[in-house]
Amino acid sequence: MEKVCNVSDVPAGSMKGFTVKYAYILLANVDGKFYAVTAVCPHMGGYLPIGKLENNIISCPVHGSQYDVTNGKLVKDVSFILKTLTGGGSSDLTSYPVTVKDETVFIEL
Repeated sequence: MEKVCNVSDVPAGSMKGFTVKYAYILLANVDGKFYAVTAVCPHMGGYLPIGKLENNIISCPVHGSQYDVTNGKLVKDVSFILKTLTGGGSSDLTSYPVTVKDETVFIEL
């Protein structure tokens, strides 16, 4: 397990990006529960922590792909036109197990 941050660093309803062992990780706090996924959109490399988090859905700031932060699943891909112009759509994010112990957040890479 790798230490990411303190619980207070990511308040409920927010998210933040971290680098953990050379991996870019997005940590989201959804209703007091923490979730960790890859922080880079697989479509065009958008940095997801600067996107928008609504409940458990993160929107990519580059092309608007949407993902469920609780499991990394793609819930809304880019449009057909963008798929055509950019050579493909998006895919699921990698999701990482999260553990909270003594007000510290850890992930398993």
